[in-house]
Amino acid sequence: MSKVIKLGRDGVGLNALEKCSVVPPEAILSGFADELGDVHFESPDKAVVIGTWQSTPYAEMLSYPDGNEYSVILSGKVAITNPDGSVETFSAGESYVLPAGVEVRFEVIETMRKVYVLYTAPAAK
Repeated sequence: MSKVIKLGRDGVGLNALEKCSVVPPEAILSGFADELGDVHFESPDKAVVIGTWQSTPYAEMLSYPDGNEYSVILSGKVAITNPDGSVETFSAGESYVLPAGVEVRFEVIETMRKVYVLYTAPAAK
């Protein structure tokens, strides 16, 4: 695409959010992730993905072995438990970075919507 992609304050871009399923069932610790989402941009090498994602309350163990995530919370609330046991809570207007290799407990406390950027380094050739 060769033009600006506008996202509204609600994280909706060119398309409405649609039912999706990105949370692996085996990672869920409690609750049920009823998800909506849309991918707004994906680089040709798939190293960069930008989208909006929403879920109802649930908890999972989350890790990106080879990728990094930057997210801005648009609505709702999420608690992220670090490997050392400390807990960080994020709500509308706040953001976080999950660096590659970290494994966290990710718990949506109130139905949460976020805009995210995922970066995964391309595999060495």
